[in-house]
Amino acid sequence: MGSKLFQYFYDLPYFAKDRFGRFTAANVAFLEMAGLEKESDLLGKKDYDIWPRFLAEQYAKDDARVMESGIPVVNRIELVLGQDLTTDWFSTTKVPIHVGGKVAGIEGVCRYLKKAKSPKESVSRMPAVIEFIMENYSRKIDILVLAKIMCLSVRQFERKFKQEFGLVPVQYILRIRLEAAQQLLAMTQLPISQITSEIGFYDSSHFARKFQKATGFSPTAFRKLHLQSGGRGN
Repeated sequence: MGSKLFQYFYDLPYFAKDRFGRFTAANVAFLEMAGLEKESDLLGKKDYDIWPRFLAEQYAKDDARVMESGIPVVNRIELVLGQDLTTDWFSTTKVPIHVGGKVAGIEGVCRYLKKAKSPKESVSRMPAVIEFIMENYSRKIDILVLAKIMCLSVRQFERKFKQEFGLVPVQYILRIRLEAAQQLLAMTQLPISQITSEIGFYDSSHFARKFQKATGFSPTAFRKLHLQSGGRGN
């Protein structure tokens, strides 16, 4: 189950899963991202067999939402950890696979945010906005600066941004910061106070409230649950 077309895209990771979250297809780009050599090494496995638990839980949650609602997840910003534990950021889109009128699984593609984009995207200047956010999320980001990159008013920019990513810029930046926090909590022993400042929060209690609302766990509880998981990410 899955599209054969994407087997020919070597810079666009593609994957498909059945309704139980088991991988049914993947192209070379996805296998490389997962640190695997052959598609057979992936087939039948779940996210929990490949990625760190804190990432696998997020991916599985998105998968379930798509399969239950039948509504695609478009341009979901996600962390992916390489085998050397270096961090990359991808924009992932997932859509339901229908068989006999019923949802039988999902398929998706991941776009590496720092790779060259298509000429159409370059003209839109949105990649420059995303790159600015990825490089500066640990600092205060003025939405007016982002709007100026797009040569739009703040209102026009926020509307266009939400059309593409499903979030207004402030929500998007918060998501990036909280996902970076999850990675640091799960993969390092850095003090929570240091993580707070490194991801762009200036108040530990404010960070803790936002983190618990997003994940259901306090930063301390999340670390206790996930610190030993190790590994990589989609």
